[in-house]
Amino acid sequence: MKNDLPRTNTNQHEKEERKEIIIIAAMAENRVIGKDNVMPWSIKEEMAHFTKLTKGWPCIMGRKTWESLKKKPLPGRLNIVVSRKIGKALQSYPDVKIFPSLSAAIEHCSEYEKIFICGGESIYKQALDLANKIELSVIHAQYDGDTFFPEIDGALWTVTNKEDFDEFSFITYTKNK
Repeated sequence: MKNDLPRTNTNQHEKEERKEIIIIAAMAENRVIGKDNVMPWSIKEEMAHFTKLTKGWPCIMGRKTWESLKKKPLPGRLNIVVSRKIGKALQSYPDVKIFPSLSAAIEHCSEYEKIFICGGESIYKQALDLANKIELSVIHAQYDGDTFFPEIDGALWTVTNKEDFDEFSFITYTKNK
């Protein structure tokens, strides 16, 4: 599969100034993002939002998040897995890129204007320092879980958009400069 995702045609300094590194996540009100490597909810509109935002852009995720995907690879996106272990399951997807660290995965995407960080918990924690935007879906419920989204420091992040729906809210945070 040829990768025809949008790229920038600017010099390196301009690219770094404009690049968006975006954390995208869905969490319950109690910060749960998963249990036993499964998202404990299934909301069609929330998944459509994820697809709309990430389609055409690189999606970086940890190995466990990759393993939890029902459909692999995510269609219409460069799928990148951060893992120190390269198992046979990952090797059976030749178009999926594998890197040993989040920073190496982001560096690989240097030609793209947007990069999405798609989880899980440890990848999100690492990405908070690197990202300049968070697209967060908050599910209006509490779930039992073993995987959590990290706290967002209000001194570093500002809510720039919020859309409320019956079952969830979409919240956009932008990093303060």
